Amino acid sequence: MDTPLTNLFSPTSGGDRPRVAIIQKSDGLLTWCKDLASAFNEAGAITLAANCRPSTLGERWIRHTKNQRLLMNPATSRRLAIILGAFAPDLVVFLNFPSLPEQAAALLRQSLGPGVPMVGWLCDSVDALPMGHDALLDAVYYFDSASLPTLREHYRGSPAKLEFLPLAANPLRYACRPIQLADRQPRLVFAGNCTPSRQRFAAEMRNLGQPLDLYGLHAGNWPQFWRNRKLSSAALAQVYQQYLLNLNLLQTGNTTNGLNLRAFEIPCAGGLATYPAVPDLARCFTPDEEVLVFQSAEDLAEIVRSLLREPERALAITLAGHRRVLREHTFYHRACRLLDDALGPAFRPAIPPYLAASP
Repeated sequence: MDTPLTNLFSPTSGGDRPRVAIIQKSDGLLTWCKDLASAFNEAGAITLAANCRPSTLGERWIRHTKNQRLLMNPATSRRLAIILGAFAPDLVVFLNFPSLPEQAAALLRQSLGPGVPMVGWLCDSVDALPMGHDALLDAVYYFDSASLPTLREHYRGSPAKLEFLPLAANPLRYACRPIQLADRQPRLVFAGNCTPSRQRFAAEMRNLGQPLDLYGLHAGNWPQFWRNRKLSSAALAQVYQQYLLNLNLLQTGNTTNGLNLRAFEIPCAGGLATYPAVPDLARCFTPDEEVLVFQSAEDLAEIVRSLLREPERALAITLAGHRRVLREHTFYHRACRLLDDALGPAFRPAIPPYLAASP
């Protein structure tokens, strides 16, 4: 059983603290679950995190013999039901689940108190529900509007809420140093998984005469092999702060209209972010005032040349993007939204010191 995370702050309204259970598919490479759990704690909740990775002999046996994964595995559903029954949450959040298998949903609801909402929050765009799943969540929060037609089709006739909820950043993980652009490298950088589609875009930029440095898995830097690895959050923050401009590219199949985590992490750390022109961008940032928006490699190359001629504009955009993230786009803000939707005005969250002191 996963151990409940330690509470950091108390709610300002007094009384019982809400209890939030977070269910994720596996620990994975992202820090999404840890950051959201910490944010719930900052707001005053008691948080427990559990995952669907097989952790008992029975779960592993069913996974191996019947290839039943995640919540399709009845042994995993039973384990999670026991965890939820013992924890008695007021809210259950399923990370990157747009739906649930019927057997798992019934078992989990039996372990909860009456009326406890089970909601999903997506970080991948979806064009279909997973095989064997039904529209059985009380709410689904999507980060990418491209998912909405699929969700509407499957949740037609259901009272479930379908709500836009962007991803976010953790200011303690992506800490910002004083923003001074004079000592930054006057060029473009991409830090992340350098997939083939991203490598092709990098080649386009270089063919246009625009220098572009790559950091991360498959970056292909030789002899600077230390750049060809997965970077920690602290290392990513340093890269974002070392360059004048940070390139952000979508991952094919994961994001269509929305903003990925990097869109918030770059300005959170004090970097100047770029992002492809997508429909959801203006719902989170003011284009070309808080983030630089490009249509193509040619367009981005011209933007870079322009910013090199206007360092004061580069500084203004960097500062504005950082302030916007701290004002609206931290995991604390997302945790408060989920708590407010589930519990209403009865719970008033605490404010963490790093936000109370932010500009």
